Amino acid sequence: MPRALLGLFIVALLVGIVWLSGRGPRPDAPTPAAPWGKVHDGGKFVVHRSNTTPAAYLIAVGNNGLLIDCPDGLPEPPAAVRRVLLTHHHRDGCDGVPRFGAAVTSAPKASVEWLRPANVAKFWAESIPLRNSRTGYFVHPTGLDVACDLTDGQILDFEGVKIEVVATPGHSPDHVAFAVNDVLFLGDAMTGDGKSWTPFTTDWDHWQDVGLKPTAASLRKLAARNPAKLLPARGPVVSVNPKARLEAAAKKVDEAGFLKSFTRFTDRLGNPPKYDYLVPDKQPMSNGSRPWAKVSNSLWITGNTYVLKSNRSNGLMVIDPWGTRGVEQIEKLRIAEKLGPVELVAFSHAHYDHFDGVYTLPVKGAYKVWALDAVAEPLEAPFRYRAPFLDERPIAFDRTFKDGETGTWQEYQFKFHHFPGQSYFTAAMECDIDGKRCLFTADNFFHQAMYSGSGGWMGLNRSSPALYARSAKTVLKLNPEWILAEHGGPFVFNAEDFRRRVAWGEAGAKACDALCVSGDHRLDWSPHTIQVSPILLKAKPGAEVRCEVRVIGRPEKADVVLRTSWSYTVSDPDVDWRPMPKYHYAAKFKYTNWSAVVTLRVPKDAKPGRVVIPVTIRRDLGEVADPFLAVDVME
Repeated sequence: MPRALLGLFIVALLVGIVWLSGRGPRPDAPTPAAPWGKVHDGGKFVVHRSNTTPAAYLIAVGNNGLLIDCPDGLPEPPAAVRRVLLTHHHRDGCDGVPRFGAAVTSAPKASVEWLRPANVAKFWAESIPLRNSRTGYFVHPTGLDVACDLTDGQILDFEGVKIEVVATPGHSPDHVAFAVNDVLFLGDAMTGDGKSWTPFTTDWDHWQDVGLKPTAASLRKLAARNPAKLLPARGPVVSVNPKARLEAAAKKVDEAGFLKSFTRFTDRLGNPPKYDYLVPDKQPMSNGSRPWAKVSNSLWITGNTYVLKSNRSNGLMVIDPWGTRGVEQIEKLRIAEKLGPVELVAFSHAHYDHFDGVYTLPVKGAYKVWALDAVAEPLEAPFRYRAPFLDERPIAFDRTFKDGETGTWQEYQFKFHHFPGQSYFTAAMECDIDGKRCLFTADNFFHQAMYSGSGGWMGLNRSSPALYARSAKTVLKLNPEWILAEHGGPFVFNAEDFRRRVAWGEAGAKACDALCVSGDHRLDWSPHTIQVSPILLKAKPGAEVRCEVRVIGRPEKADVVLRTSWSYTVSDPDVDWRPMPKYHYAAKFKYTNWSAVVTLRVPKDAKPGRVVIPVTIRRDLGEVADPFLAVDVME
């Protein structure tokens, strides 16, 4: 057989063996890419895109270059970088700034809150524990001393190329895009596939669509420019129907934002059911400053606080004591109604306005403290998780209950249910009170005319519309007569109302899935698919500290990176920990759930103060979660 034919036969044989064995190249094997690729030729200038995630863009005029966004690990640019422009403050797009010099870098004016070092130190001091839900995401651990001076409509000149700043709040409050003629540099305003990257960053608070609304408006603002090409930080360049792509994305964002509100949803269905409040109309949405409203012979409410009287002992059970004002109100009620002492305190969920009155109640030994185990967990160890509305003072519990367990106080029996919705750390308690089947529902479900009909949801709260649907189904199954919602708004149960709440949660989940790169909002709309516990440790220089790193619910392979120069070891010898440039180690994991104990060594020369260590998980398009570890280095 001639040598050439023999070679072809061997190649064909090998291909056939690989095909028959099904062991060809892995579908997830990365495609080698050039460090920079030319994506636009503007005549006087050209635009190159980096192969990093997120991508940076280099506008090159001869040998002079302007970078748009500056992730760490950029390959050597094809032109000398003279200036850097940032689209927003998220650290994955600005980590590389020190390499090129902060003096030549400009960020949006609104980025000052999350980039200026003094403001960043203040942010981290106030974030652990987090007292509210208005937080930043992907905040740099130390901040960058860059100019925060870019404003909407501003025209910049770079070597004769005119660059317009276009404010596009949404993905972050400070986000901007850049326009060069009919080419738009999108940053993270939209992925090239028309999706929303880490959509939990649009949760500017815990219940409204105040981030999604500007997201949609920004996309329409960009579409109105009738662009010829879109250059996103993630996903492919868009040069076919870019205007239609932006408008379609805005429509999907609109729907998700609309479905933040149950009230809007039930109104859209038409003929919303009618059902009554159980208290006078001045009590709903009150903050505990109003006089007590009597729900029944043995039950009162003001604001978030319920008081239940035992007809057997004349003692009291307090559900969700709120602050000093709430404790003063309890004492007024005791005197007015000639009631006995507080015998039991219970909490519906782990938000401070439902538990911080316990710090000013009489001495703890005078009463017992109960909660569902999922509610108690962050309250007894407030630095265990990253979550909003916590207090740094731990609470001791006399008894915690698992889902479905029952506890008895005096003549009452309470059955506890895990009841995620507004927050994962939420319980429902069913109990017969004065002949009525009652269900305490925390802040999950309000009357359709109160707030937006619910306590809202956000990724930081570990909540989602799918969880609301699940809990609404539980309510339908329990079939109570009264819904004892909080913020002054208990109401009469209506089955049609809760059937609509199930439909609302399911519709919201579908709308949010449509925005997500993975197609699953339970993954993409959560900053917690990688967790560090506890999130705050204290140690002296030279000491060791330990935390657990967990990967939750992510089936694909990815990198876990602890971004620190401190040395550390990991408890899992089966994980491929390997040295990484600049950071210390990264881990490859293969499993849906993975965890390891990390032991860090605080350097002997560490200065006193709070050190923040971001812990990142990376997929094809970049970081998908926002965990961190903070260490307070003590003197």
